[in-house]
Amino acid sequence: MKQELDKIFELEEQKNFDEVYELYQNLYSENKFEYEVWKNFYFFLWTAIEDAPNEFQEKIEIRKLMQQMYDDGKSKFSEIADFNFIAGYTVSIFPYEYGDYDDLEREANQLLKKVTELEPENIIYRLAYFGSIENVDKQMYRKLEIEASPIVLKIFNGKGTLNKYVKQALNRIDRKAYR
Repeated sequence: MKQELDKIFELEEQKNFDEVYELYQNLYSENKFEYEVWKNFYFFLWTAIEDAPNEFQEKIEIRKLMQQMYDDGKSKFSEIADFNFIAGYTVSIFPYEYGDYDDLEREANQLLKKVTELEPENIIYRLAYFGSIENVDKQMYRKLEIEASPIVLKIFNGKGTLNKYVKQALNRIDRKAYR
């Protein structure tokens, strides 16, 4: 499975959406209970909403598929902290892609809160959770950004769309505070 994912990650870099999708689809159909496969396939779909050509999105019915993958992940992986982080973070960014905006915004916040309960010491999870709160203390949040940055770089140092995105989004040491 690792070899298949590595091949997919290379194709993701080349923005070869059709081939990446086909490979993920095949790998996922054979490994529906493998969290690593679900996570990377789901995240590919999430980023493809912004990055992929409209023809590709329409052909695979990307929004419908992404919602199905989200629901599938909730039914299989809801007790995995990382699932709550990935799903909560993605839904919090684009809740309207999943259905009712208000309901899904609340659901995303609940997932991000749950991840901090499952792993309260994980600074990346805390950063994502506090980033979803409207009136968070700005100084506390900036401190979290600075403390989390080297950990983000260490944990998300691999290949693939997920690692690349998280490094860009959560490595904020050289930027002004997010809030």
